[in-house]
Amino acid sequence: NQQVNLWIRETDLVEEMRKSRENSRFLPGVPLADQIHVTSNLEEAVSDADFFLLAVPSAYLRATLTHYKSSLQGETPIVSVIKGIENGTFSRASEIIREILGDRTVVALAGPSHAEEIARRLPASLVAACENLEVAEVIQRRMGTDRFRIYTNPDLLGVELAGALKNVIAIGAGICDGLGYGDNAKSALMTRGLVEMSRFGEAFGAHPSTFA
Repeated sequence: NQQVNLWIRETDLVEEMRKSRENSRFLPGVPLADQIHVTSNLEEAVSDADFFLLAVPSAYLRATLTHYKSSLQGETPIVSVIKGIENGTFSRASEIIREILGDRTVVALAGPSHAEEIARRLPASLVAACENLEVAEVIQRRMGTDRFRIYTNPDLLGVELAGALKNVIAIGAGICDGLGYGDNAKSALMTRGLVEMSRFGEAFGAHPSTFA
């Protein structure tokens, strides 16, 4: 069992979750484990933490980190579950984190993992990516379970790009469905899309096998 401090900005939601031990607004029907402490005080949440886990939408990451920068100082490694590329700068989450908080260890935890399924202990498989593979292996041990399988990968760049680029292919697959193009067209889109993602990532220095 591990102690988890869950910081939430909305104080009304914090009080509600403390009383009900459930996030009825975003994850109804899933009771919070006893080891999860909910707080609206960021300093309390990060005190003596082994890792900071960031789950901020990519569009708000820069503003959030800038606003709370003073509370996130130090060398504590950061685990990012953020998918996406920043508009305008085209920066990845790890680049924004290091730009604002300084050079520190960042782990990207990525993969198909809808919160409602994970909370109900349905099987899932993810990857923990970090240039320092030993840190990724710590995350693997600390967060992995018999139903939550975590692999490790040193290609942080590739994993972050894959997490963003796959959304383009997913939208295209939805368009295929909407136009009634059938499974053959969607299969072709996904197959060629994976090739294009791999080539795009390789051009920026990622390993093509990461996208598989």
